[in-house]
Amino acid sequence: MIKIIGQFILKKFNKSIPSLELTLFFRQLSALISSGIPIVQGFDILRQSQSSKMLRQLLTIIKMELEAGNTLSTCLSKFPKFFDTLTCHLIQTGEQSGTLAISLDRIALHKEKLLFIKNKIKQILFYPVIVLLVALAISITMLTVVIPRFAELFQSMHSTLPAFTLAIIHLSDLIRHYYWVSLFPIIAIILLTYYIQHSPSLKYKIEQFILQLPYLGSLYIKIILSRFCRTLATTFAAGVPINDCLNTIAYANSSNLYGQTILKLRVQITKGQQLHQAMQREKFFPNLLVQMIKVGEESGTLARMLEKIASIYEADIDHWVTMCGHLLEPLIIAILGVLIGGLVVAMYLPIFKLGTVM
Repeated sequence: MIKIIGQFILKKFNKSIPSLELTLFFRQLSALISSGIPIVQGFDILRQSQSSKMLRQLLTIIKMELEAGNTLSTCLSKFPKFFDTLTCHLIQTGEQSGTLAISLDRIALHKEKLLFIKNKIKQILFYPVIVLLVALAISITMLTVVIPRFAELFQSMHSTLPAFTLAIIHLSDLIRHYYWVSLFPIIAIILLTYYIQHSPSLKYKIEQFILQLPYLGSLYIKIILSRFCRTLATTFAAGVPINDCLNTIAYANSSNLYGQTILKLRVQITKGQQLHQAMQREKFFPNLLVQMIKVGEESGTLARMLEKIASIYEADIDHWVTMCGHLLEPLIIAILGVLIGGLVVAMYLPIFKLGTVM
């Protein structure tokens, strides 16, 4: 009964658990199992120490599944929203080889690295988005509250207004009287986002377009390749056959374009080719990457070489984000000056004109 109630609560609220909390959970569980604590007792300890109600409920259900005799990988696979296929596969491999603690540690490290990339991308967007939203809020306030007051003042002056000032006043009237029109682009953006998420063909075309962009395309490739190398290194080091590694990565990849490419690699490897030979057939893999993987395969250190490649790409991403941060600051200041300064200038132009006439 408790189990059914717990599952009902998880489905009812349908909330997501932050990636950082899941990463810490795997790291802590690995430490407990390495210390010789039984897995059920470990779950009980972790459940009591969680501040997130959602995660506590989830760990309670998994603990009951473990007490019923199920393996950890089987328990986690019942909650695909929180534990992806790659995670369950690595845990299953660890259970079969008796290296569960090592597998959990690899999962935690893998999630930490992916979280690092995700946070770097958020770092690019956070500051500009916040500043632009504040600027937009100030502009809307001026257009709906301040500028109508100036318009009433200018009407009493009975003088010809500059074209720029008239345009701003007309824009203010439009926003105040037809504000509901602004709902249409918002609804259109929401519908387009939903359609992109549920349309693989459109998502595929958008990815192709992004790859053709001068700087953004290069960054996108580095992000995809760093995740690919890091994930492949994690699964291969855990003892998973490379065919199964590629199959898992392809379906766990958020990029449809690279997902299909990875499946092509798997087909070529199934035919007897090595990984670097299969990569040479695909245009998405740089020659340096292919050569490093070739060295890793020939020396028997493929997992270590993949980790080095991932670290190189992650360092490039970090450098690119830092550089973008320095470039965006003056650009944002310029946008603020044009947006808000333009409104102020438009309102004071008639006053300057009046002062010149007098």
